[in-house]
Amino acid sequence: MTRLSPAATVVLLACLAAACEAPREVADFVETDSAGVAILESFVPAWETDAGWTVAAEPELAIGAGPAGGDDPNHPPWGRVRGVNVLSNGSLVAGDASTSEVMVFDSTGRFMHRFGGEGEGPGELEDFATVFACEGDTIIAADAYAYNYFAADGRFLRRLPTVDGRTGIPLGVFLRSGDCRRFLVTDRYRTTEPEGPEGLTSWDFAWTDESFIGRDTVARAIAGHEMRYAEIFIRAVPWTTRVQPIRLTGDDLLFGYSQRAELRVVAADGSLKRILRWHAPPDPITAEERQEWNDQQEVGSESGRRIQLSDFPWLPEHKPFFDRLLADDEGNIWVRTPPPPDPAPERWTVLGSEGRWLGAVLMPDGFGLNQVARGRVYGIHRDELGVPTVRAYRLEKGG
Repeated sequence: MTRLSPAATVVLLACLAAACEAPREVADFVETDSAGVAILESFVPAWETDAGWTVAAEPELAIGAGPAGGDDPNHPPWGRVRGVNVLSNGSLVAGDASTSEVMVFDSTGRFMHRFGGEGEGPGELEDFATVFACEGDTIIAADAYAYNYFAADGRFLRRLPTVDGRTGIPLGVFLRSGDCRRFLVTDRYRTTEPEGPEGLTSWDFAWTDESFIGRDTVARAIAGHEMRYAEIFIRAVPWTTRVQPIRLTGDDLLFGYSQRAELRVVAADGSLKRILRWHAPPDPITAEERQEWNDQQEVGSESGRRIQLSDFPWLPEHKPFFDRLLADDEGNIWVRTPPPPDPAPERWTVLGSEGRWLGAVLMPDGFGLNQVARGRVYGIHRDELGVPTVRAYRLEKGG
């Protein structure tokens, strides 16, 4: 088990001249160094107007039965799709929470096989949650109690509990290593109150092997060898969002506080490696939106009292810059802009592998992005009736 030292928690607002190298560029993109931490700062997007990346108008693959349903396995009538993953050969893996099954399709969308199913026996799933793909094309079907490992051909391999068998409390698994044999865990249940300004709290994390299945092991892994990660407290504050960290190359982590257009790369030992900033203008919160929030919120109590914005000790001055993070197979980072109240296409900001702000990519109407790989975007499309299909669109790279 790797022991982690505390990560830096002070926001680097400026680079001191005595500690910094001269900027490599002084215009649109500036790279500096502060005590071994690379600060990559973009002032304008690199893509020229109408010269960036776009998503093809029509899907290359569309797997699903549509409103009519049917028995064709190549076009299953999805119930609740959970997780869309791409294997090394281009095959697609997706789970359906309505049947607790995982289905595998080849790169052309042809049905190959399915596995899982509701139950408590080996290879069966209890309260199916989602599906992950590991290096080597091992597949994890996660249910409410365990990670269930399968080979790419659907053979059941083993079951790893993710809930304490004595207390029924989840063991705080946040991420998996590429081979799905090491895990980022947190003893998050110790946190009860927000700490510091802006409603932030700090959670402690550690990388560990499968010994985390003992609750006391999680506590030992965390205590004294933590990686601190500041984020919005579990209590929902209007116009804020909680963003889970993602794994980059090796055990490097990427995370950020969504009220700032800034991301941080933290090494496995907890040390801060890079800071990525882009100077996007914030989306203001209007007086009309504040009034609408007050009008719509209700407390589920007998009194029926409404929560007002004045009930929160702290409120943001603008909307979040992002609410979700992805990394594609070329090392680019994708940052989703929180959608407006009305249905609207997803908008993703792209930061290049070198940390530069490239620009924005707009998804097709009704499409939710899950993964970017092999020059395509993969995810779930829902029509006006909410009927899902698994889709892949070609990513057209201009500029």
